[in-house]
Amino acid sequence: MSSRPGKLPDVADLPALVLFVALLVVVFLQFFTRYVLNDSLGWTEEIARYLLIAVAYVGAVGALRKGEHLFLEVLFRRTRIENLKPLTLGTEVLGVAYHLVLGVLAIQLARVTDQRMVSVDAPKALVYFVVGAALIACTGFAIARARRRWRQSPEEILAELEASCSEEAAG
Repeated sequence: MSSRPGKLPDVADLPALVLFVALLVVVFLQFFTRYVLNDSLGWTEEIARYLLIAVAYVGAVGALRKGEHLFLEVLFRRTRIENLKPLTLGTEVLGVAYHLVLGVLAIQLARVTDQRMVSVDAPKALVYFVVGAALIACTGFAIARARRRWRQSPEEILAELEASCSEEAAG
């Protein structure tokens, strides 16, 4: 979670860490009961699936917050310097719109879903609310990132891109 070895994770990364540990426990329980006891617990597969979904979306919040999400840097490196800021702002605005639309849709889906999980007596809407909340959080971080890009010059954007690339190459 934290990029610094020996350092505790940031508080903002704790929900993803808790979900990941829960997923680890459920998958270990599934493995142990299936292959050691030869008597599988039926609910572990479904819960592991939903925990994996939650880990992916809650983990995306941390990746977006730190700027470690995937992007096509070759496009940014090959563009002319005067086109760099409009290209960067355009991609940031698209990211904000993407996260916002998907977050709103996930919350709307959660509000109208009345299905229950098959193996556990819990509403499936819980999963959709977690996904929606994570996407809304991503929207907030994407807005902050777009505002920061708005204030940067093309040279600062390029320098930040170069710095992040050199950190990845060194680490």
